[in-house]
Amino acid sequence: MDVLGTVTRLQVQRSRLKPGERGARVYDPAPLLEVTALEIGPRGVRGLTPDGPVLDVHHADHPDTRNVKLVNGLSLLPRTHYARMRATYGPHVVDGAAGESLLLDTGGPWTDLAGPLELETADGWLLLTDVVPAPPCVEFSRFCLDDLAAAADGDAVRTALEDLDHGMRGFYARTSGTARVEVGARLRRA
Repeated sequence: MDVLGTVTRLQVQRSRLKPGERGARVYDPAPLLEVTALEIGPRGVRGLTPDGPVLDVHHADHPDTRNVKLVNGLSLLPRTHYARMRATYGPHVVDGAAGESLLLDTGGPWTDLAGPLELETADGWLLLTDVVPAPPCVEFSRFCLDDLAAAADGDAVRTALEDLDHGMRGFYARTSGTARVEVGARLRRA
């Protein structure tokens, strides 16, 4: 079994992380909520909490959904990518700040997750397909820069966008099944 990583954190975005009008948006990770389990399905993720389920803003049924054609309802990111982001941008880029659904401990960074993957669930393995890099946005790039002068500099933002691309900011995946996932679940190649 080719294990790619183990889930160490599960979270949902209760609302947009970059609210406001285009051109005036600021990235704010405050709406992130760590949860004990996720229900993952074709329409996105739902956080399971003692107070009940919480829809992620990328779930297709969220009233302010940010889901684009059912492509970005689930996101994955290795902790090693955060180590690199912190080395480049500083300690404010804490684990989870990019808003991924699943944070994983891995043997190293991911550059290519081509091919189907399987995620361990309470009932077996959930097939993940159509895995693609999650492109960074201008607002997250400015957040990483954490310097108003640098964040206003178009060249600095373009450099950050390039640095955070190609999976550094994470990966999106799709599934046709529904399952419950908890911390400790393994991710493997199918």
